[in-house]
Formats: sequence, C-alpha cells, structure tokens
Amino acid sequence: MNDVRTKDTGTRPGASRGPWAVLCAALTVVLGPAAATASALDQANAAPPHHADQPLKRSQSRG
Repeated sequence: MNDVRTKDTGTRPGASRGPWAVLCAALTVVLGPAAATASALDQANAAPPHHADQPLKRSQSRG
C-alpha cells in the first residue's frame, strides 16, 4: 500500500480566496433583493397605465 502524505502547512489551499468569497456572498444577499425589486418596478412602470378614476364596468344582468 502507498501511504504517502503531503506536507500539512496548516492552511487550506483556497484560504486566500476566503475573504473575497464572504464579501461576494454578503453583496449577493444585500443587492440581490434590491435588484429583483428594481426589475419588478421597471416592469410595472412599463405596463400600460391603469385608470383608477374610471368606475368598473359591471354587467346589468343581476339575478
């Protein structure tokens, strides 16, 4: 059996990327909902206007 072990330096291989990963995750949490809200508002503003001052048309057949 080969029982070859690598030298353990005490740090993880991707440890230098750790702070950036945390920063990106935090920005995603903060900016993600804001971007979704802005997109929804843009879609709502692009919709044709709804005239709330006009009464709803109701059919005359009541029964």
